Amino acid sequence: MTFTELKEKIKGLPKKEYFPKILIGIGLAAMLLILFSGISQNDEDNSSASDINSDFLTADTYTEQTEQKLEKILNSIEGVGKTDVLVNVSSTEEYIYAEEIRRSAEKSENEYVIIDNGSTGEALVKKVTNPPISGIIIVCEGGDDPKICEKVYKAVSTALNIPTNRIYVTEMK
Repeated sequence: MTFTELKEKIKGLPKKEYFPKILIGIGLAAMLLILFSGISQNDEDNSSASDINSDFLTADTYTEQTEQKLEKILNSIEGVGKTDVLVNVSSTEEYIYAEEIRRSAEKSENEYVIIDNGSTGEALVKKVTNPPISGIIIVCEGGDDPKICEKVYKAVSTALNIPTNRIYVTEMK
């Protein structure tokens, strides 16, 4: 459609009686749509912000999941047999909160970003750092064979990026 065709169609619209009423109706409908979309979007934003803070692992959950994954992978190595794994961490998880930095010519201010969680506000968690692994004990059926122990040491050291002196492998009763 060209500009001249559009101009002709606009000229063909009723001028005095209905045109202002139609424009007001369209404007009101547009404002209502904007209002309702803003309300539902704010509700989604609040729920997703609180969900973000609850999605991080605790130190206990982190160690349990690591133990389960190690047991699964070690059980699949030939000769290892049944395994029990204990993962020890040196601290708890570390929370890093989102900050807003305000700078002026004289000074700089940092403030935590606070999200509205219904009746209370809480700081927005930007990142959670899992605690460092301080040691691992692996008890397995093949723990009396030096070749199997070497496979276990290499597998665990590679999987978790820790030195072999933090890993202890022994045979199961």
